[in-house]
Amino acid sequence: MTFRYGLSFSALRTAVRNSHRATVVAGSVTLAVLGTSCGSGSTSPPDPLSQVPDFIYVSDASGLPQLYTWHSGTTALFQGSIAGDAEPQTAAGKVVFTSYRISAANPEIFIANSDGSNAIRLTNDPHTDNQPSLSPDGNTVVFTSTRSGRPRIWTMGADGSNPTALNTGSGTDIPESAARYSPGGGRILFSSPRTNTTQIWIVPTNGSAPSQVTHDVNGAFFGSWSPNGNSIFYVDGADRTKIHEVDVASGTVTDYVTGGTDVGDAACTNSACLVVTNATGANRDIYAYIGSGDTAPLAILITAASEFQPAILH
Repeated sequence: MTFRYGLSFSALRTAVRNSHRATVVAGSVTLAVLGTSCGSGSTSPPDPLSQVPDFIYVSDASGLPQLYTWHSGTTALFQGSIAGDAEPQTAAGKVVFTSYRISAANPEIFIANSDGSNAIRLTNDPHTDNQPSLSPDGNTVVFTSTRSGRPRIWTMGADGSNPTALNTGSGTDIPESAARYSPGGGRILFSSPRTNTTQIWIVPTNGSAPSQVTHDVNGAFFGSWSPNGNSIFYVDGADRTKIHEVDVASGTVTDYVTGGTDVGDAACTNSACLVVTNATGANRDIYAYIGSGDTAPLAILITAASEFQPAILH
């Protein structure tokens, strides 16, 4: 795969690893490439890095997963994050995340301010609680839990109160997961294999009937909302070189961006889409597509560690 300014994936990885730095400042990599390609009188193209939003992500740079933030090319450990933190999602100036800090065998869900302060444990259950997503108003958390047997979708207050199984319209023997609130807060997407292949479904928060959104023969994974809530991004189970976009109302599927390698974990604004490459592998990296139709993703974080699960800071 070739990236912006003609720098290959292998060349970028080699350059970064040889630098012996714990993190990569993508801006410095970009400027270095521009400096070697522009003549003394040439005009530099607009810096695509300026279109990449601030985000929080997971890295195992310390040996175990922890939360980090990215701001204008600079990375930092998320305040208060310790080994075992993962799966961050943000809304309303808050961050919800899964953590194994209590037990390596029993993940629980925590919430903190976007600066890492005031971290509070929300769940305390012997079953698995993970994959949290926060409603846009910051009042409710949707998450995956095995407390009823199979992994199922649950909701609770942002203070951990009133955990309740969400009625997704399927039997409790069907494992369902990866729920995400819509930007408007009125719908929740989730993954379900009830049709014998994993597809993305939507259930309204007002209790109305759920509906199937994707019908991909290879299955649909890594579902995430578009900024306006009119469509959903996903990756199919066979071709992981592109991010698909399905219109919720019509079901029409288009290729939003292409040219990736084992992509997933898409998190998008109106101007950029953060994705993870090698998403199903051991050494994951974060790139950004600048706008719909982009075929040459911008390297954001590529190190000897794995960086994954980016979530745009709101």
